[in-house]
Amino acid sequence: MRKKSIAGNAAILSVFSIIAKAIGAFYRIPMTAILGAEGMGAYQLIFSIYALLLAVTSHGIPVAVSKMTSQYYSLKKDGKIILKSALFVVTIITAVLCVFLLSCAKYIALLQGDGSIYLGYYALIPAVFCVGVISVFRGWFQGYSDVFPTAISQIVEQVFKVIFGILFAKLLWPKGLIYQVIGAFIGIGISEVFALIFILIQYIKKRKIYNVGVSESDNVKEVYKEVAKTSAVFSIVGLIIPFSQFIDGILIVNLLKVSSFNTAEVTATYGIFSGAVMSVVNIPVVLTSAISVSLVPAVSASYAERNEHDIFSKSATAVKLAAFIGFPVAVLVFVFSNEIISILYPVLTAAENDAATLLLRVLSVAIAFSSLREIYANLLLSIGEVKSVIKNNIFAVILKSAVTALALIKYGIVGAAVGFLTFSVTGTLLNVKTFNNIQGKNVKVFKNVRTILISSAIMLGVALPVSILVKNAYLAVAVGGIASACIYILLLMAFKTFKEEELSGIPLPGVILKFAQKIRFWER
Repeated sequence: MRKKSIAGNAAILSVFSIIAKAIGAFYRIPMTAILGAEGMGAYQLIFSIYALLLAVTSHGIPVAVSKMTSQYYSLKKDGKIILKSALFVVTIITAVLCVFLLSCAKYIALLQGDGSIYLGYYALIPAVFCVGVISVFRGWFQGYSDVFPTAISQIVEQVFKVIFGILFAKLLWPKGLIYQVIGAFIGIGISEVFALIFILIQYIKKRKIYNVGVSESDNVKEVYKEVAKTSAVFSIVGLIIPFSQFIDGILIVNLLKVSSFNTAEVTATYGIFSGAVMSVVNIPVVLTSAISVSLVPAVSASYAERNEHDIFSKSATAVKLAAFIGFPVAVLVFVFSNEIISILYPVLTAAENDAATLLLRVLSVAIAFSSLREIYANLLLSIGEVKSVIKNNIFAVILKSAVTALALIKYGIVGAAVGFLTFSVTGTLLNVKTFNNIQGKNVKVFKNVRTILISSAIMLGVALPVSILVKNAYLAVAVGGIASACIYILLLMAFKTFKEEELSGIPLPGVILKFAQKIRFWER
């Protein structure tokens, strides 16, 4: 059951995450055309609350469940009690969150600076409940290193979100803009229902494989308490960043209003930043999260067994994979910012396109740091350093909010990008320092990361001329992306950035190894 490597599971999840993200990107194109910049701004204001609520159920709980299930499995104990306990906990939490939405929707909307959007919060309630239950099952499967239910359910979510989100946004068009936004969230709720049905079917099919009989040696009350405690702690960790995004929404909308913008213009500007641009920035973070899903249970099991060598080895692989994804994506996004925005969001006006391009170029630098920040945070969580992650995140968020407020006043919406970049850099440096202080600095990993950074810089030299010479956006991205990616991969193979065992579990490892050996002609 544990034969798959971190790289193997991450590869599986990454492929499905790319597909899911591609579907999500497609969803944004017609949705932006239907809602416009102002409608997307309203959508993102509501979505910031949705992300905040999901941080409690879909970020903390699955990580806690996968961590505890993995530890139970490594100690040859049954994990069904973890599943039952987590479902009980998440039911209580989602009930409280739904009551909160019903009672506080109007106040939240007014706080965000646009009181007309409060009806959108009511449409979130079915999705909040379904996501909570889905997250528990995902975490349980991941604890057994079974990533397929998570991977495929992501596709199910995205496909039905596109179908029903667009459908209801169009059906409610005669009622006005806010009802179109509500229609989009109705589509999200329906998509989560389908994802829940899918993952329940997977559980029914696979439950016998994982020896789900309740162990008589388990103290049920103690297990419930441990699940609740672990989930609460991990939820706090997951809550910090979405809460900072909620604060960003308040700061951006209200501070830009001071600069003589009206509500509609401000909402549209916020929509460009959080809807169009941040969707692109978050793509590598989604891929890094695929590594994290494989990383937490793997390192947690080694930690439970007190296997320091495994912790050191697995953490090294994870860091290299994060850099392998984040650095080249940051380069390509920086070089092809204008082309990416033009391709993904053709409905934007020329002024909106220019603003989005500038924001994306600034935020491209944050992509590399965000990937590493995510991995090091999960490494710390895996070895029980939850308080360190909370402290680091809180400090980075406070600094981010202060920088965002000051930069918004001076630079307008670009200030929001500067604030996010500050958070990414600060959070990464703090997490790296904390982990190295605890586990020791891995000199070889830093050399490998340096090699990845140099290879990414060479990519820049390949991609930049293409962006200047090729005027067609699609052709420029295709030619520049493929050419620079090929050079990047060849360089990493030439310098043995990844060991043979680190590649186990990914598709065609033997072919990759043979090809890498041919490249290193100086060894023959």
